[in-house]
Amino acid sequence: MFHGFPIVLTADRTLTADYRLLFDGMLAASQTTTAPPALFAGLLMPRPRGAADRASLAPLGLRRVEAALLADGFTAEEVAVVRDDQLDYAIGPATRVIGISSGEPAGLGMNSSTMTAVAGGRIYPQAMFRRLMRKVRRLRRRTSAAVVLGGPGAWQLAGRPAERKALGIDHLLTGYAEEKVAAAFRRLVQKNPTPEVIEGGWHAAAPIPPIRGATTMGAVEISRGCGLGCSYCTIARVPMVHLPPETVIADVDTNLSAGLHNVAVLSEDFFRYGAEGLNARPDALISLLQRIRQLSRVRLIQLDHANVSSVAQYDDRQLAALHDLLVGRDLDRRVWVNLGVETASGDLLRKIGGAAKMHGRQAGDWGAFCAEQVRRLCRAGFFPMVSLMIGLPGEGDEHLVETLDWVRSLSKERIAVFPLLFAPVDGAAPIDRRRLRPLHWSLIRTCYRLNFRWVPWIYADNQQAAGVPRFRRVALQCLGRGQILQWKFLLAWHAWRART
Repeated sequence: MFHGFPIVLTADRTLTADYRLLFDGMLAASQTTTAPPALFAGLLMPRPRGAADRASLAPLGLRRVEAALLADGFTAEEVAVVRDDQLDYAIGPATRVIGISSGEPAGLGMNSSTMTAVAGGRIYPQAMFRRLMRKVRRLRRRTSAAVVLGGPGAWQLAGRPAERKALGIDHLLTGYAEEKVAAAFRRLVQKNPTPEVIEGGWHAAAPIPPIRGATTMGAVEISRGCGLGCSYCTIARVPMVHLPPETVIADVDTNLSAGLHNVAVLSEDFFRYGAEGLNARPDALISLLQRIRQLSRVRLIQLDHANVSSVAQYDDRQLAALHDLLVGRDLDRRVWVNLGVETASGDLLRKIGGAAKMHGRQAGDWGAFCAEQVRRLCRAGFFPMVSLMIGLPGEGDEHLVETLDWVRSLSKERIAVFPLLFAPVDGAAPIDRRRLRPLHWSLIRTCYRLNFRWVPWIYADNQQAAGVPRFRRVALQCLGRGQILQWKFLLAWHAWRART
């Protein structure tokens, strides 16, 4: 009779679904519980095929933890990465540690706060994390295992010991985990005293172990950390370090071997790969993408975040070369990239601790500089998805008007602009929806007029490039059109309420 794995690593369904695209994961993570769970769970978060006792896909962070444990002497028979629906089999009397990854355990992220402010309800990643924790609490009756929470959202519960206890969490692992996770888990397996909060950390010179299994959305790291020091960022003081090309290629190959053909290369600043400090090295990034593109089974290469000042260090020819490497044979395709503008007001950005993003530029030039980089990306074949923050400390009407005019000046470009409610990184509650003024809602509605026009188009373009079946593409487009109608009504209603 099987008595469970000694170490079980798991995550909620939003982090283990069979997404074809990075965009799919973003879309699923943006839904709230006001949407029908049965419809969205099945359509947006399909279960992956694979072995009944192990997850065929798992978030990149859990794969790094798995690799670190195996590199430190734990065996594959002792460590199991499983989905939430496999926990009944995985957890038993022999289980000593249950490691859980979450991106939104308390729903405090800026995107989550914005989605719930407009649509109501609770963000799906938080709701599914809570459902996972209820299941873990039930299964713990079989064992004396310690429950450890980590992942990109662990910071949300760092200052909330009572909430952790209520959820059934014994230990919190913060920051990058590879360097310390094996020692911490070994203490827990041996039932030795272990701090309630385990400071993960990670030494920049320490090697990052290649993953041993496929990742959700085919995600691989090319860089980690940022180090710009922005006061609103959880990794502001973590210096950016770039993974060696050999590690990146090994991680991509692991995903390809598992049958994934679309790759997501992740970094807090894609265009800074290989850089020394803030000075970009276009040759290093182009060389890396050339090596990835040489892998015959790669179809679509996706990226996520970029800093405006890093984009500016590439000339037009280099931007076009990157675009062509990302899309492969389909040169007419657009590649989206999340561009962190935050605000068109350089004065406000400087006041909130974001001066390093400007890379020495004058505050008064920030808006025009950002607009020029957006247009350059568009000309090179990219689709900029600009992120803004509203409700910032010290924000006045003049800052909102400046940002509103900035968005309007780009209305003829193929872009999307996502205004996000500012959320403090100390775990305090984000700005309340009731504090948003008419100017806030005017900015939000102006942004979403662009989004309603172009986001369905870029999503359909990416789906086709990724080989998503036609039925699924049509179903998701119909679902999206319905949500556009819902959001138009909600935004108009919130704007009316703010004026009365």
